Amino acid sequence: MYLGIDLGTTNTVVSRSFVDSDNKLITEIVQIGQYYNDNWEKFDTLPSMVYFDMEGVVGGTEGGIIVGREAKRQREQDKENVVSNAKRFMGTQHTWEIDGKRYEAKDIAAMVLQHCKKTIEREGNMNYETVVITVPASFNPEQIEDTLKAAKQAGFQDDQVIIKHEPTAALLSFIDGEAKKSKQERYVDFTETKRVLVFDLGGGTCDTSVIDVQVGDRDLHFTEVGIGRYQELGGIDFDDRLAEGLLNTYYRENNILEGTLTSQEQKELYDKLLLAAETIKEKLSGSIYTKLSMDDSVDIENIQVKLNVPNFHNGKPYRISLTKGDYDQYTQALYIDDNIRYKKFDDMDKHKNIMGVIRKTLEDYGISKSSIDYVFMTGGMSKFVTIREKLEAYMGKPVITPENPMDAVARGASIYQYYRVKEDKKERGDAKEGEKLSSDEGIVDTMMLAEAVLLDMNEGLPKVIIPKKTIVPYEGEIIGEFKTTSPAGVKLNIYAAENEKDSSMRIQKCIEKFFNFPVESGTPFDIKYQINENKSINIQIIVNDSHRQELDISIRSDLKISEQNYKIMIEE
Repeated sequence: MYLGIDLGTTNTVVSRSFVDSDNKLITEIVQIGQYYNDNWEKFDTLPSMVYFDMEGVVGGTEGGIIVGREAKRQREQDKENVVSNAKRFMGTQHTWEIDGKRYEAKDIAAMVLQHCKKTIEREGNMNYETVVITVPASFNPEQIEDTLKAAKQAGFQDDQVIIKHEPTAALLSFIDGEAKKSKQERYVDFTETKRVLVFDLGGGTCDTSVIDVQVGDRDLHFTEVGIGRYQELGGIDFDDRLAEGLLNTYYRENNILEGTLTSQEQKELYDKLLLAAETIKEKLSGSIYTKLSMDDSVDIENIQVKLNVPNFHNGKPYRISLTKGDYDQYTQALYIDDNIRYKKFDDMDKHKNIMGVIRKTLEDYGISKSSIDYVFMTGGMSKFVTIREKLEAYMGKPVITPENPMDAVARGASIYQYYRVKEDKKERGDAKEGEKLSSDEGIVDTMMLAEAVLLDMNEGLPKVIIPKKTIVPYEGEIIGEFKTTSPAGVKLNIYAAENEKDSSMRIQKCIEKFFNFPVESGTPFDIKYQINENKSINIQIIVNDSHRQELDISIRSDLKISEQNYKIMIEE
């Protein structure tokens, strides 16, 4: 069995693929059990949210960690003990303090993955050797390291986990679906190389990749030719814009002047509207989809949804009535590209818009719009028709979508593992008795870095060790350029940027490593580094003293990780 996990910002999905008795590849979603309204139910998606149930209020339990739908529901009841959107903070030092304990993003991700792992183990007949966990193509090595650490904390072994890019996985799922159709029914003919702009807009991240795809009778070729930089832009931001707009509308309609409410009162109103905005978005998207499926000539601009927010302010409700046209007005800034040349990384956050992400990706890699054959749109937000319309108008290319954007990445992850196993067996020549392996059967794909990796070890001037656009795996060395400044050890700062002149450069990690034996200040040392196909970095320092000390300062080896025995509440 081949296992794939889409560890999402807002939702996590698990998929498995297997070959049936007719030698056909079958892919299906693994339903994940979770508490919801004090009941134990199974769903196709697991909200990537964690509730620290201090009082044991859920399901009559004694208290513990609740993952999934109940955690999402508890945002309205006990928000301070709920952590959501942790994926946005992977690779950073951001923490949440709950009941006197601090948790990093990787800890929250580990709890989500551990819930998935326990579900898989309870299902039976789910034997697997490896698991593919997907990440945004724009994730840098630090973010991927945190993902790998989370997997290990959840109980997966180092050699079990394969990291793949979400856009590639989603596209692979679509191609698999196309391959199962007759040639006449297929929407895209991939037998000739096609250049696809993959636009993956999820709950919290916006991932853009340009991939050249060619499909043979038995083999698949994916070549990444461009990756957008990491962008925290997704459904959460649409909810934020709508919540802010509705709050201002409420102030105006009720003559609430600036200064009337305290900052805490304003925050409480905003938080209520943020939850309401998510519900409105889902109801509006669902209503539009339903009406279009019944009548494609329906006037979708005037499709309306209503929502009542009880006890909104001074004991009174806020009754919201909103059309699609209204929603688009509230969120229109997210579609407008001001052609800003970002001077700092924070500028990307201040001027969030989906068109700017695409424009910058194409500019960075010198890719023209005319060279793109198709736009492949996936992620939860791809179901919203306005985004499709804006993309089509901006790119001037056909927009294609997977049958179900919510599970396309997970399905593609498990399908990738099927082809990867074929490729590995072919290379090793160890097919089992009765198993047929064609010499051209398998998958060939590439992963590249969206940003350069830099080290700060030369009088505070960062040096690029792995350039942007590098195809992994990759290795290199720096000989004779550095000298020690302390007899006790070295301090290593790792940066991410486009290059050493990038004004938006930001530090990712600061790691200190002590020598086994003291050295004289000014002792020269060499650096060797490797980045593997998972984008995981290993760095060695070789000190040119009498001991020839070799220090492993890889991020993973420097921070010891063991499986965490989180008290994840799973119904027995």
